[in-house]
Amino acid sequence: MNQRIKSIIKKLSKTRIAFILSIINNILVFVQIIFLKIIWIFSGNKKPDSKEVQLVCEQVTFIYKSFERQKMAKRLYRNIQSYYPGVKVIIADDSAKPLKITDEYVEVIQLTFNSGLSAGLNRALQHVTTPFVIRLDDDELLTPHTRFHKQLDFLLKHNEVDLVGVLPFDLPKCKSIRKAAQPYFEQSMKEAPEKLMIPHMTKIDDTHVVVGKTTNIFITRTDKIREVGYDDNIRMIDHHEFFYRAAGRIVSCLDTECYVIHYHNWFDRHYQRYRSDYKKDLQYIWMKRNLQK
Repeated sequence: MNQRIKSIIKKLSKTRIAFILSIINNILVFVQIIFLKIIWIFSGNKKPDSKEVQLVCEQVTFIYKSFERQKMAKRLYRNIQSYYPGVKVIIADDSAKPLKITDEYVEVIQLTFNSGLSAGLNRALQHVTTPFVIRLDDDELLTPHTRFHKQLDFLLKHNEVDLVGVLPFDLPKCKSIRKAAQPYFEQSMKEAPEKLMIPHMTKIDDTHVVVGKTTNIFITRTDKIREVGYDDNIRMIDHHEFFYRAAGRIVSCLDTECYVIHYHNWFDRHYQRYRSDYKKDLQYIWMKRNLQK
């Protein structure tokens, strides 16, 4: 999304019509998801088979942060269980009203209000006991084209790779997967203090390519993500900094054919009020970078 459109949306989200625009956005997303499901059915796309489900359940824990979007957090949990029944899910929640999901496969870690994304992910990682972890956001949904079992199999066969990102299919604008991948092909992380262990844009196989930074939707080795961790001092925008610190320590790939649905509502005034408040994060990152020079 270019800066001009972002600026317009930001202005509209602060107006009285934001509530109406939010409803329209949700209706469009709902219709698009139904349409996509119909396409997947007629295209013969299926969910993972029993062996693929078992592999993921034995090796992987899903984690994500939840904040003031209870319905989305619950929808994602149900979605994960529909693809990988019985897999462990850990949710770090810092909403004003605690997130409540009653199920044997979920653990909800309740944090103080607005603790931040980084702190929540670090807390969730402390509770992971499996060798691999999948990191998501609460406004995403798995699809028959996500194929985390495929990514797990890839990591088990390629010890030189530590992390595999998959792409977001943004609703309601429906940007193509090819366009969604392009920004990450440009993320070589040349500015990082350490060089990538495998050169940027190295092809590992037909769909996996090494990149300096992937999306925030990925599967990785648990020990590797803990080694880098998230900076608790950065409340919202530690994604780029994570890969900045990971350069030279983690080899990251992007799968150019796999994707999740991403349906962030830019007109949710309440959520956007907190999400857009990252000036202190920028100041901290600037100060931190200058001290490292």
